[in-house]
Amino acid sequence: MRRKLLFAPIILGAVFAFLTLGCEKEEQEVCQKFDLGEHCEIPNVCCPTGDGDCYIEYADQRFYCDKTKATPNDPYGCDDAENQAIEVLCVAASPEQLMAAKVELSKLTRKLMQEARTLSVCH
Repeated sequence: MRRKLLFAPIILGAVFAFLTLGCEKEEQEVCQKFDLGEHCEIPNVCCPTGDGDCYIEYADQRFYCDKTKATPNDPYGCDDAENQAIEVLCVAASPEQLMAAKVELSKLTRKLMQEARTLSVCH
């Protein structure tokens, strides 16, 4: 019985070390191209699975979300990035098409953020 009690802390420590080391996360990004309609170019939206900010990428430009600017209506702080991206992506669009593209980009970005958050959990 005493042997079991002596080995229990060692076994528990080994299990804890295995879980800690086996659960290290690599910094990855989840990226997806989004079609915002015929009047807009197709951007690539990326969200890191770690603690970074998502960004919208088109050509050589990146428009970053900023978590410090989060509001109840914009929980990820992406409004400025989305607005800047829409100006570049939808040059020939009407005001109504711009609004539709903004709504679609916002919805798709939130979906991608949720996917990145899900992937960031170490199983």
